[in-house]
Amino acid sequence: MLSEHKMVKPAKHGDCEFCLQLRLMALMEITALAEHNIDLRREVFKTGSQESKDTVELLLRVIKESEDYMLKVLAIKSIGFLARIFRKSNHHQVISLLVSQLENGCGEVVMEALVALEKFSCDENYLCKEHSNKMIEFNAAQILVKLLSDGESELKLQVHGLVLMCCIASKANYCKAVEEARMTTAVRQLLREEGELGTFVSQKPELKELATKALHSLILYYEY
Repeated sequence: MLSEHKMVKPAKHGDCEFCLQLRLMALMEITALAEHNIDLRREVFKTGSQESKDTVELLLRVIKESEDYMLKVLAIKSIGFLARIFRKSNHHQVISLLVSQLENGCGEVVMEALVALEKFSCDENYLCKEHSNKMIEFNAAQILVKLLSDGESELKLQVHGLVLMCCIASKANYCKAVEEARMTTAVRQLLREEGELGTFVSQKPELKELATKALHSLILYYEY
């Protein structure tokens, strides 16, 4: 069965945008399967294989250069599905590009970037600590605090922003950038049920527990 899945090769110069969209859609389907199938992931996305490198380069190029938000969304989703294949040696550019998309003007792009970064920082990713530290290095703390405090941001974006911020806060090492971003204050305000997001968190036990855990980690690092 695994042999039926073929690597989607990078688009050649001059390929039409529609062809690129088809490639990205096919790749997204394969990566979605690979996310939860370790055998498929190892066979199709072998670490160090040229085909795997070419595919990742295609996705990163689309995220960085495309002006079509739909293509960006497809590429970001695939990168998120592949979060477990990235190592400390090759996660630099990936994390940098995803964090940069948190300031994209398109809400759908921001949402998918948040979801993808969650897959890098969640407990199921055994390099979650390294990935979280790298996100902070690329200014994720300041961007997330701004997202949570922005009264004009959609609630669903703020919820995913909170989840990502809590994941980072619970795993990252001490960093001056986190202190300067006032992340501790932002989480504490949410737990006091301030604002629409704070009210939403108070009604979701799993979110409240996540935020409480993050606050304890932040206090340990930044207030003692």
